[in-house]
Amino acid sequence: MRKEVTMEKENTSMVQQGFKCPYCFRKIMPDGVAFRAMTAYSPQDLEDDPDAVKAEKMIYALREDELYENFWRKYPGSKPVDTESHRTYERYPVISPYDDRYITEAKFRSGEKLIFRRDEDHFLNEVIDTEGNSSKIRICPHCHNRLPFEFGKYPVKYISVVGITSSGKTIFLSQLLRRIKEILARVDMTVAGLCPEADEFVRGHTIRMGQNLPGGNATNVLTTPVPINVKRNKTGERYTLVFYDIAGENCVQPEQMEKYGQFIVNADGIIMIMDPKQFTDLIYIPEEEGEDIDAYSPDRVVDAMYNAFVSANSAGGKSSIPLAAALSKSDLLKGHQDIGDHRNMFQDIPYGEYSQKGFPYDDWNNISTEVWQLLSRKSIKGEILDNGLKQFFPRHSYFAFSALGGRPRVAMEGGQRRYQIDISAQPKRIEEPLYWILYEFGLIEKVRKRGQEDPKSRGIAGGLFHKKN
Repeated sequence: MRKEVTMEKENTSMVQQGFKCPYCFRKIMPDGVAFRAMTAYSPQDLEDDPDAVKAEKMIYALREDELYENFWRKYPGSKPVDTESHRTYERYPVISPYDDRYITEAKFRSGEKLIFRRDEDHFLNEVIDTEGNSSKIRICPHCHNRLPFEFGKYPVKYISVVGITSSGKTIFLSQLLRRIKEILARVDMTVAGLCPEADEFVRGHTIRMGQNLPGGNATNVLTTPVPINVKRNKTGERYTLVFYDIAGENCVQPEQMEKYGQFIVNADGIIMIMDPKQFTDLIYIPEEEGEDIDAYSPDRVVDAMYNAFVSANSAGGKSSIPLAAALSKSDLLKGHQDIGDHRNMFQDIPYGEYSQKGFPYDDWNNISTEVWQLLSRKSIKGEILDNGLKQFFPRHSYFAFSALGGRPRVAMEGGQRRYQIDISAQPKRIEEPLYWILYEFGLIEKVRKRGQEDPKSRGIAGGLFHKKN
């Protein structure tokens, strides 16, 4: 008989406190996670077995998972598929340490027992079923979605990337994730462990010269959360960052906000991507594009987020969540009569001018002031946005980036506009909004350029830089 490994008490306060599921956001205690069994039988597998054997194996019969299906019914067309094996495990049996609705030790009378195993940090991460098959597929006990690698072992920070479909949000996130190791290395952090969801997101949104650029996630579609485990090199502390790709249209429409609002309500940080074309008094756009762009202007997204959760859940009607308001497609602004091509937004961050790794404070200060001046002084739409952020998200800052490093060209296919690039993509400043968010989280420290005096305070984040102008 196999030796049973008993469940020991957790020895870390973080694990004892539990964590939120990245899908349904209900609290999970580490010992309360469930597993997908790797033993599973179809009716055909059992048809030749004697009745007694069949009865024992029926506990591992394939069946529809009601909790899992109920979650994804809210998001038609969004249910994830394992593209590598072209199968999913949602019909495989569920093993739970304590829930008698599923496979538990209490269901067996033959002496065989389930074995729950922990890693060297006492983190519950494996089960051996009664037929000797191992599973490390941990799932949420509430919605039965698969939990990412080591999810819940480290403190989790949720980052929602919000923007309308044409804003360049998905391309931004793809380029960010593709270069995440290099980006984090510049602020003295390391990607720690597996991140297959990030790799899958990048594969699904590839950016190649001469090929159509990936389209944004469609309205009403939920993109699978993208988790990354990171390590602070200086302290050795580890964290899990979870990115969400949220269509801005889902934030504006009240009926959609009920479904998608939880991915903003539970965010620790928000990166709001804004297409320069959304500021119709700042940059010319063709008439046929104007109606859709105006319908989902940035100030409407801010208002919708406020109405959905800030007004009810935040003291004084102000959110404490850091919000990075970032202009995408900065190339469109080149040649603008009020913007010189020498501006910071068109330049790479000069890391060589900093003596240490960390949040490039001086460049952030310059770019945030530069973008604020452009929007609030040259565009009434920008002024309205700025007023909304001051009132509802006072902990905010401005950014501008180019995810491609150049303007794509339009290619017509079947009467539809497609966009392609004729050079290799060379992103500019895509990392800066993330750096600021990590700085606001307290995960990275600010650094100054050589010869610059250190300010008396921690910084001038949260919109306070406006007072300098």
